[in-house]
Amino acid sequence: MLLFSLSFPLSFAHQELPHFLIPIFRCAQNILLMQPKPIKSSQSIGNVFISIIAGIVFFISHATAQVPFTCEDQFFLTFTNDDKTSLNEVIIDPITNAVVFQSIDNNLNYTVNAIGYRSTDNFIYCIDPGTRNLIRIDATGNAQILKFLPLDAFTAYFAGDISPDGKYLVLIGTVSFTNGTSKAAELVKIDLEDPNYSFSVIPMNTDAQILDIAFHPTTDVLYGYDSNGQKLIRININTGAVTSPFPKQQAPVTTGSLFFDAYGNLFAYGSTSVFGDQNRLFEINPDSGVARLLIAGEAASSSDGCSCPYTVELLKTVVPEVTSPCSNVEYTFEFVNSSRRPHVGMRFEDKLPNGFTFVAIKDNPLNGNVLSQPGDDFFLLDNFNLPTGNHKLTIIVNVGDQPAGKYSNQAVLYNLPASLGSQRVSDNPKTLVKDDSTVVTIVALPFDAIDANTALCNGATDLRLDATQYSGQLGNLIQYSWPDGSDKSYFDVSSPGEYEVMMKVGCDSAHVVYNVIASDISVTLAQTSFNIALGDSIMLEATSTNTGTTTIYKWNSEENSSIRCNSCPETIARPFNDQTYTIQVSNELGCTDTAQARVVVQKDLNVYFPNVFTPGSSDNNGYFSGFGAPFTITERFAVYSRWGEKMFESKGAALNDPLLGWDGTFKGQIMQPGVYIWVADVLFLDGKKARYAGDVTLVR
Repeated sequence: MLLFSLSFPLSFAHQELPHFLIPIFRCAQNILLMQPKPIKSSQSIGNVFISIIAGIVFFISHATAQVPFTCEDQFFLTFTNDDKTSLNEVIIDPITNAVVFQSIDNNLNYTVNAIGYRSTDNFIYCIDPGTRNLIRIDATGNAQILKFLPLDAFTAYFAGDISPDGKYLVLIGTVSFTNGTSKAAELVKIDLEDPNYSFSVIPMNTDAQILDIAFHPTTDVLYGYDSNGQKLIRININTGAVTSPFPKQQAPVTTGSLFFDAYGNLFAYGSTSVFGDQNRLFEINPDSGVARLLIAGEAASSSDGCSCPYTVELLKTVVPEVTSPCSNVEYTFEFVNSSRRPHVGMRFEDKLPNGFTFVAIKDNPLNGNVLSQPGDDFFLLDNFNLPTGNHKLTIIVNVGDQPAGKYSNQAVLYNLPASLGSQRVSDNPKTLVKDDSTVVTIVALPFDAIDANTALCNGATDLRLDATQYSGQLGNLIQYSWPDGSDKSYFDVSSPGEYEVMMKVGCDSAHVVYNVIASDISVTLAQTSFNIALGDSIMLEATSTNTGTTTIYKWNSEENSSIRCNSCPETIARPFNDQTYTIQVSNELGCTDTAQARVVVQKDLNVYFPNVFTPGSSDNNGYFSGFGAPFTITERFAVYSRWGEKMFESKGAALNDPLLGWDGTFKGQIMQPGVYIWVADVLFLDGKKARYAGDVTLVR
């Protein structure tokens, strides 16, 4: 018995401890074997040995131990800048809703890539691409070299992940060519269960450039992203064969980080262009390969990512999300167990928002002990087992007679293993922020009673009273009740009087009292037909009668800018084209009447340029210029010699003003008699443009 109890720890030491500690264990054996007094019992021997072992274990824990991560569905990312590698947890900022990197260690001891999370011991394993060392990183960023691996020195290892069973760190080796292209050349499987970390190499026959890979947490399928083909691929870890039944994506173009969450959702952190930063988070459907952009974040070039999806997650949703006081809602809790093992003796509690009460269980596939009664302000399920997979629990809750507002809370799952964080708070899956509350919005009527005056206008015999104008954001949550028992949102009346509708939302109610009166309003125009020349103005005059107290005028036409005052009973208008002017009058009760006036605009767009002029003559023929309708402009008017030399040019000059024309000189010299060429770009008052050209004879 004594020899057995001593030899077992020594054997353990040889297998599990660093070599420098083996002599310490041998010393412990000798101390026990050389006791000067006989040890009276094996229990005493064990106590002595345990004390020695405890001291050694204390020494080991302070000298060599690494701190494991807690697997809580995190996404980790490393990126290298100026030969420094940082380790970060990637989170969604709840305020900016952007991707941010929460630093674990901003300067690891080594350059690392091809990282993978091992769920069996909760460490990150990776490769130093330069030295080919296998490295293990703990939750504090403490990185330790496990072994040098004699991998191909001409192959780069950027893509990596650990198989779901924790046995292999799988690497994809990439080779680059002188033309700037690169592709995956081999798949490496490093046996993490072997103390010597043996590995096997499987050649790959593919043109894909694979910068990261990720295992599906439940199907164990290995996925990669081909940055050459811009599409999702599947990889066989036993043969290295690549299959790509997925379409090419516009983005991401390149991704150095690929990872799954506990729900089997696949994400990529990559770029939207060939030369752009990897600063966008995408979700990629692992069944269809279709990617969609989620949000932007920090730049992470020269990066690699991994995740720990082998955990337990808790989702919480509510239906309806918007409700009324005193109504019932349904909370659904989805327990996602992707930890690859069942958990027993679980406890679940949802402390309801203030004023909310538990009504009943709608669906409970987990069984366990329900410790809540109807009317409690909490729901508690105790001592239940959580198998692997997804399981949904639904309860009915009454929101109570609460004021309008937002009411949020989170449920808690207890008794998880310490390696998974002991407990889990619920997450709202409708947001990207992790572990956030689920919100119920209670809406109520913003008033108790309203008096509404309306009218049967201009002798009308029917009027529809529509109460939806008072419903706000409540929509179809409202129940209506009219004097005749109708429950529609509207009520048709045919005579003046008082009509009341009751609006009810849950236990909240309000009244609208319609005071319907008879009202008349009419309008006439002093003149309803006009025929004018382009550039002329008209006077529009409206006269109205109104049984109400307020008359509102509003003029409209195709050219509203042609009306000087749109809200006056009398106004001046200057139309450039044929127009119909409409006057609408209304009163405070909503009664209206309209009248129209039609205007026809006669346009004279003829332009005349003389073909002979005599410079210096006393009449209008002393200058060469154009004539036409009033308000016509020559945007540009130029005169040229027969050889194309420009004699004269003016811009923005009005027609019909001879003094703005050519006086027959050039550079201060009087030109010789002869024929000259002219061109004019003309702008008419109505906006139309035309070009005219010809010749003119200068005579003396």
